[in-house]
Amino acid sequence: MKSNTICIGVIIAIFLTIYSCKKENTNTDSNSAIALGKSYGGGIIFYIDGTGQHGLIAASADQSRLIPWYNGTHILTNVKNTAVGVGQANTTAIISKQGVGNYAASLCDELVLNGYSDWFLPSKEELNLLYQQRDQVGGFTTNYYWTSVEYDTIKAWNQYFPFGPQFYADKADSACVRAIRAF
Repeated sequence: MKSNTICIGVIIAIFLTIYSCKKENTNTDSNSAIALGKSYGGGIIFYIDGTGQHGLIAASADQSRLIPWYNGTHILTNVKNTAVGVGQANTTAIISKQGVGNYAASLCDELVLNGYSDWFLPSKEELNLLYQQRDQVGGFTTNYYWTSVEYDTIKAWNQYFPFGPQFYADKADSACVRAIRAF
């Protein structure tokens, strides 16, 4: 009889221990934080590729409200690629032609924000994806934003954020800049 009482007591103790413990989140999926509009990697996710593991992050605020695309001289940089995934290469190409200075691509390239230093000026298609998620990202003005894509020696592409159309404008004109980075 005494051994039955001890067994029942041990079973009750085990039962109470198991069910009184708070269940921990055992989800070890490192991608659980990856979602549009979510803070991640120093900014806010605005694009996720088909793998669900890579995409683009925008800084949470503009880096400049009014800055030119060029570094003071109209030169041909031959940066024509508009695709998603080429903004970093475009930015690097622009800087290699124009040098360091106070202009859109250089501003993004020199940015260190939230522990990250690999920011760049978005390509035409990358900026359009950002425009499509502007409400998720937030903080945009009702103005034009530069892309890293050149139209010709004198002009480069930008996008009007209140309504979305993309235009080309003189590289000497001032527009807003929102840096992005890849993950």
